[in-house]
Amino acid sequence: MARVLLEENFQHLDGVDVEELIEAFGELGMSVEPTQPRSAQPRRGWVLQLHSLRDDASLLTEAFLSGPLADAVRGVLLRQHAVGGGGTNVRERTLPSRIEVHGRDGRLLVGVPLG
Repeated sequence: MARVLLEENFQHLDGVDVEELIEAFGELGMSVEPTQPRSAQPRRGWVLQLHSLRDDASLLTEAFLSGPLADAVRGVLLRQHAVGGGGTNVRERTLPSRIEVHGRDGRLLVGVPLG
């Protein structure tokens, strides 16, 4: 089982998004916890940042990130949900330009464009 931290990014994700991503990743066999931002974001677009809690991140391959994980991200962030006090407003989501997994030491292990 892959154990990762999911960086919160309150410019692009809200609490509902984070909870739904954690659930969707859990359905893929991942153990996920939210964490505060640890990485600098690019000037254009944004990157969904994950941090592996294990030295062996062999399950988090490019094929997995660009396939099932990318599909889960799209499924969550393209689905509209109610926001606001009365829950009457629906906002549009933007997808990250990339998904990246960093190791415990902060180095990039694997990254894929979401495109």
